[in-house]
Amino acid sequence: LDKEEANYVEGLSDEEKLIFWNEMWRNPMVSDTYEPGSTFKLITTAIALEERVTDFTEHFTCTGSIVIAGTKLSCWRSYNPHGVQNLTEAVQNSCNPVFVNLSQRLGIEKYYEYLEKFGLMHKTGIDFPGEGGNILQNKETAGPIGLATMSYGQGIAVTPISLLTAISSLGNDGMLMHPRLVKALLDEQGNVIESFEPKKVRQVVSKQTADEMCLIMESVVSEGGGGTAKIPGYRIGGKTGTANKVVGGVYVDDTYSSFVGMAPMDDPRLAILLVVDSPQGVKFGSQTAAPGVKAILEETLRYLNVKKSYSEEELNQLESQMVEVPDVTGENFSEAIGILGGAELTYVVSPTIDTDQDFTIIDQYPKAGEKIRKGNNVYLYWK
Repeated sequence: LDKEEANYVEGLSDEEKLIFWNEMWRNPMVSDTYEPGSTFKLITTAIALEERVTDFTEHFTCTGSIVIAGTKLSCWRSYNPHGVQNLTEAVQNSCNPVFVNLSQRLGIEKYYEYLEKFGLMHKTGIDFPGEGGNILQNKETAGPIGLATMSYGQGIAVTPISLLTAISSLGNDGMLMHPRLVKALLDEQGNVIESFEPKKVRQVVSKQTADEMCLIMESVVSEGGGGTAKIPGYRIGGKTGTANKVVGGVYVDDTYSSFVGMAPMDDPRLAILLVVDSPQGVKFGSQTAAPGVKAILEETLRYLNVKKSYSEEELNQLESQMVEVPDVTGENFSEAIGILGGAELTYVVSPTIDTDQDFTIIDQYPKAGEKIRKGNNVYLYWK
């Protein structure tokens, strides 16, 4: 706190101070709830696969809507229905009617049984104060319509930490873990005073189902609407989500747009949920949240020294973006910049000089023959 804020706090009552400190340290990822939208379809898919009410060979037909208990529920793309699709494509397309169909096959009792298994009926117990509780429909009164909307992530509200904890189990062979913020406490010399070991909660789904879900999540990024999270050299999985906010009991145009990402999918080590509150302009999670997840994953995977492994397609794509640096040493500056421009490269002159003058290039970096990405700089030295 600065001096003015400190003086303000000093003048508060004990009760007011408590409110002030709680607001100051509030973490919305732990304390607040939001409607998850289509990211929740991963939960529905996992339940359906575990209970074998569907499989990868089944095909569904999207006509743009589905009628449940006399109520018409629309697909987000009702103006241009998805048509015939298999389960993997349905997740890629985020097709609401498919998940409504799956939830009705499961029934409300079985669906809620798995919500309990995934830890979504209770707080996670994370080691951070002020954890909020999820807001789920009452099982006794939800009915078929409540079950249907829940299957695609609407009509419920969850904390980000509870949703991410649940989805992380899919990258952990189906085992739900107890989330923790602190791994160990260290003294001033860096010695471990106390460590906090990982805690298993329960097996939620089988390893087979978890592996199947990892393949589906990877396909969302490699082939579906999560392509903006793709990172060459890494197998990335994920799911987009866009849900309209509820204000005064009515859905409005304002949204929560999100993306849950996981990597590397052959041996998951990271899971990230990024939620954008009230995005402006384009509101889809694929455009608002997925690029942020990509940036975080790219830097974190590098930090963890997770090695890249390129597919042949990725290698060819990278090759197409690379160019061989031409030899401009000995050329006049006026010629050199034209040669570089023809190779789709830019330049930096060192030491800095008025570039209206012409001069001879005595050295360059990168050296001639090296391959760099198109649009990158070549440093030109003149003395």
